[in-house]
Amino acid sequence: MRYSSLPIAVKAIIVIFFGFALFAPLPFVVVMPGGATDVLDKVISIKSENSYKPSGSLYLLAIRVTSPGASMYSGEIVYGWVNGNSRIYPRSAVYPDNVSSKVLDKEAKVDMTSSQDKAKIVARAYVKKNYPELTSVDPDLITLDVKDTGGPSGGMVFTLGVIEELTPQDLLRGRKVAGTGTIDLLGKVGPIGGIDEKLIAAQRVGVTVFLAPRSNCSEIRSIPEGITVFAISTIEDAVKALSANSAPEEIGMSCAQSA
Repeated sequence: MRYSSLPIAVKAIIVIFFGFALFAPLPFVVVMPGGATDVLDKVISIKSENSYKPSGSLYLLAIRVTSPGASMYSGEIVYGWVNGNSRIYPRSAVYPDNVSSKVLDKEAKVDMTSSQDKAKIVARAYVKKNYPELTSVDPDLITLDVKDTGGPSGGMVFTLGVIEELTPQDLLRGRKVAGTGTIDLLGKVGPIGGIDEKLIAAQRVGVTVFLAPRSNCSEIRSIPEGITVFAISTIEDAVKALSANSAPEEIGMSCAQSA
């Protein structure tokens, strides 16, 4: 049985249709690993003789997300799927509808400033509770300066960094540590977005210990080789994890135990 080929005009219409589809903007965004900043290197500054010099590095991690106004095309989406370090999300899952990039940037900066203010309060409260013998440091002498980064996800790392510099206990012990999570005034660590991308960013700078919000544990697809992940619910958990000489499973701080 013979089949007749499509007329040339029909073929042309099909080609044009798929051509437009290939270059038509689509409502998606790409999320990928960003940079890693050592908050103990110029980000946190404590101008007091009652501060201590840390021995390791504590990294604030970022993710890169295409802006809400950026156009995504099918070719970029396919590349993002193929690239194991990127994720593709519907724009509505990342950004609220009908909100401009300027408004979102302003909100992110406010969130960042708020997280830094909370970090100083929580850190000083932790030191007062656990090191009553130490001289209290005026909060005005503690500054945090992070450029080109927004959002509240650095709260836990900022808090831990201030604690490290205000106390004689060497939590880092020369290690490269990274973490992520919001912080509230009670010292509770909250969930963030892009946990897998932040793990990749941590691996790129040689991190060996990663502090993850316990509520994000179920979202981790894979842990990069060479990194030990602790599940954190409070700032006390973060200190406990760094003070321990045991595996997360042995002290009840494994993400597997959070399932």
